Amino acid sequence: MKTIAASIHNFLFSPMDSFPLSFFRIAVGLFGLLQFLLLSANWLQLYGVNGYVEWFISYELFSIKELPSIVSLANFLLPLGISDNAIVAFVTGIYVLSLMGVTVGWRTKPMIFMAWLTHFMLCNTAMAFGYGVETFMHVSLFYLLFAPCSQYLSLDALAHRVSDDKINSQARFMVRIMQLHLCVVYFNAGFAKMLGVDWWQGEAVWYIFGNTNYSQFNLQFLADLPFIPKTLSWWTLVIETAFPIFMYLKRSRKFWIVNIVMLHVGIGLIMGLYMFGLIMIILNVAAFTWMIFPKQWAHFQQWACEKSPLARRFQIA
Repeated sequence: MKTIAASIHNFLFSPMDSFPLSFFRIAVGLFGLLQFLLLSANWLQLYGVNGYVEWFISYELFSIKELPSIVSLANFLLPLGISDNAIVAFVTGIYVLSLMGVTVGWRTKPMIFMAWLTHFMLCNTAMAFGYGVETFMHVSLFYLLFAPCSQYLSLDALAHRVSDDKINSQARFMVRIMQLHLCVVYFNAGFAKMLGVDWWQGEAVWYIFGNTNYSQFNLQFLADLPFIPKTLSWWTLVIETAFPIFMYLKRSRKFWIVNIVMLHVGIGLIMGLYMFGLIMIILNVAAFTWMIFPKQWAHFQQWACEKSPLARRFQIA
């Protein structure tokens, strides 16, 4: 029993370098800013009072009324005569500025909290347009709230506002929580697919290839090659359902991480869900690659902290 307890303790709490979490912080911050830039032209249509789904509809049918949203904030500030779109601009401005603070690591924890809160308000305002990318972006910001993510490449580290202890047990615990969460997500996704016949027969992948609303390429020729969608369907079932097992076996985890990244690249390219694929790749890279490719990760860490453009800017500062 002592051996089992010691193994569990080492798995969850043995000290590790917090650089993967600093990478995660920067990647999530940049991801959020990129997403804003891509959506900025239609921002008011998504979140404005007279957007694609008007507030009175989204608030009644989709929002969680007990939790904060732009609509609830607008109702609260209504006596002050502030316009609805001004409130959208205010919340959006805080969100974008917070993401910038997260990226450069300035007052990191308050910036993460403000990004998390305003992101939730945006999602709760336009929940009708939300999908996996919003969920995992929000989850990523939540993890960063508790992660030691500003020890590297941050203005807080430069100003000595964070601990110099870059190797700590908190980093290990947070990374393990991220890993276990991904294991649950992939197993649940794969198991749910197994309950139907579409994935076993290969029809689910064919629906994507043959549906012009999803497929970004003309893949109709695959109707004459049914073994391809069938193989891809079975491959998806295996990769997702067996993820919690084979990601922790030394002989198989390199194969599994490469295939899970390929899965999300395929989702992005074929279905046009680029941002969903990207946020899932970021999560997997931060959670697993330091463990699977230690030598390559060490080289990347050295480059990122000493030779990258971001490192040079921090050195100048």
